Amino acid sequence: MSINDKINLVIQPIGMFCAILVLISIIGLAIINKELANRMTVRLIAAIAFADILAHIGQIYASANEWLTPGSQLCAFVNGFRVFSRTFYDFTNIAICFHLYRSLVLLKKSTWRFELYTWIVTVVMVIIFTVMYWSFGGFTGKENKFVCIPGADGKIMSKVFRLMLGFTDLLTALIGIFTAIIGRRSLKYWIATYAQSRSYKGEDPETFKRDRMKMAERAFLYPLATCITLPIEAIFLIFAAFDHFLIQLTIAKNVTLGLSGLLTGLAFAVDPATHKAFREAYFLIKLNTMCCQKVQNNTSDSTINIHLANK
Repeated sequence: MSINDKINLVIQPIGMFCAILVLISIIGLAIINKELANRMTVRLIAAIAFADILAHIGQIYASANEWLTPGSQLCAFVNGFRVFSRTFYDFTNIAICFHLYRSLVLLKKSTWRFELYTWIVTVVMVIIFTVMYWSFGGFTGKENKFVCIPGADGKIMSKVFRLMLGFTDLLTALIGIFTAIIGRRSLKYWIATYAQSRSYKGEDPETFKRDRMKMAERAFLYPLATCITLPIEAIFLIFAAFDHFLIQLTIAKNVTLGLSGLLTGLAFAVDPATHKAFREAYFLIKLNTMCCQKVQNNTSDSTINIHLANK
């Protein structure tokens, strides 16, 4: 087993575990009270966690089964799954960037129609790109391969395939950086506009603004994770398209890709919106428990024992 496969089998499960925790947490909050997860940002975070899980599964399976024959049906399926999951990860992060930019910079409120359009466009783009990669032969290529990895046969198709993958990764990371920079510059104007539309109902306005600013700032951590996970893979693929294989980058590439679920988990853990949702969920559970106990006590107190007289 190669050093890259060993690294994947150590790091990828950690990332997958963290992503699963995020997804289970969001689902749990929705079960307790759907209002706790009734925000577009939360649903996009769940989609990112799901994309992380898919990507980790593909990498783990490929590393654990390095004996797969290049060009075989099983190898083609594994390659297709890996490329699909990476494409899904890219476009989901682009979607959350667009949502944050629209909400915090353009000051437009999200609606169900906008969210539906966002999901439709995201899914359509993932399907289109995946089909294009398949049409290039990126799942079934076997020329100059000793292990099962994505790649097309023929110099031109191989170059186009790798360049598309590399530039999609690079574009996703750049969009994440752009959104974070522009978004942070617009936060003061956003919070001033947002605060004016609020009726505080006993809340301290300054505390409210400070808490909302912190939530908005931490929201940028999700797309910023792509600045760690994607650039090295993008550089590797772009150079590989021109037959320059930077072998020294393979270990760093596998490490950074393996961190995607961990980074999503860390961003979720330090997100004030997460803390607020869990506190509310805890109080709801506690309140329901107290109500159930009170009902049981009232029922037992009102029980009347009727003694039948002996005839």
